[in-house]
Amino acid sequence: MFENVTPAQVDAVLGAMTTVVDHDGADGAGGGRQMVEAAAAIMFGTPRDLGADPVVPVAPDGLAAAVGDDPTLAAHAVELVAVAALADGRVESDRLRCVLEYADLLGVREDWTEVLADVAEGRTEKAMAHMVRSNAATFPGLAGPDGMPEMLCYSGRSDADKRVLDRFEGLEGYAPGTFGHAFWVHFRRHGFRFPGQEGAFNGAFAVPHDGLHVLSGYDTSMQGELLVSTFTGEMHGVEALSAHLLPVIFEWHIGQEVNGIGAQHGALDPWKFLYAWRRGNATAVDVLDTRWRFFDVAERPLEEVRSRYGIPELPDRFRATGPEVNFTEEADPSVT
Repeated sequence: MFENVTPAQVDAVLGAMTTVVDHDGADGAGGGRQMVEAAAAIMFGTPRDLGADPVVPVAPDGLAAAVGDDPTLAAHAVELVAVAALADGRVESDRLRCVLEYADLLGVREDWTEVLADVAEGRTEKAMAHMVRSNAATFPGLAGPDGMPEMLCYSGRSDADKRVLDRFEGLEGYAPGTFGHAFWVHFRRHGFRFPGQEGAFNGAFAVPHDGLHVLSGYDTSMQGELLVSTFTGEMHGVEALSAHLLPVIFEWHIGQEVNGIGAQHGALDPWKFLYAWRRGNATAVDVLDTRWRFFDVAERPLEEVRSRYGIPELPDRFRATGPEVNFTEEADPSVT
């Protein structure tokens, strides 16, 4: 993603992030500064102690001059500036307007810039609905006629539903260590209902989303959900911020209700977040591609699928922490 950047470009991106974090005297000593340090180490491979080696702020025209005519670098640079503006878990309209100045000067006009513009101007409900529609659009077959996700679609009683459920329950018989068996364990341990079962989430969402929990190694804690969504957005690469990264930052870090799951505060750890970003970007197979089929690889060993997909390993220090989400009346933690 940033493999060919020059030291001057690295300094410019970090300087732009710092400018937003400290915009108008804001106290960005928490998550914002950590995001700058994490970006230096994880995105650019140049670890930096901001206490001993402060970053020089860089204005929008300075970042534009450093980036030059590289639209890909411009897009990624401004994305980092955007997440830095939200890293301390607060929405500051002036900060967001500052982000949009960088985006405008660098010619970055993407879906997420419209979201942040709406948030900055107080059009919060519009921005949240925009992100929900963007997210649904990335899961093939999930969005309804109005663009909103159709999450609950099974009666559990039709012949079609029963056939779907039978196939997923049959994963119990797959060999231990296979992707399919690991998927079955993931559902049973947490009490999730399989596609086809009454009350289950639409398989168009649940299969790729929970499949990515299994493949990526991120658990079902709030932080795990934030990280798997970050991984997913960068793996898919289409409207990553508006469809995947920003919704979970708003929902589980800022505490702004987005999709009805339940807002939380403080789930974003900048180091884990940017590591998930890099892992998703490095993954070679897009599970949200319309051609991807779960049962094509369900019988393969999980580690083989991870290797084939090019999914980088997940060191313990970058794993999610916090209590996992379980539907306790159906969960069976003893399942292996």
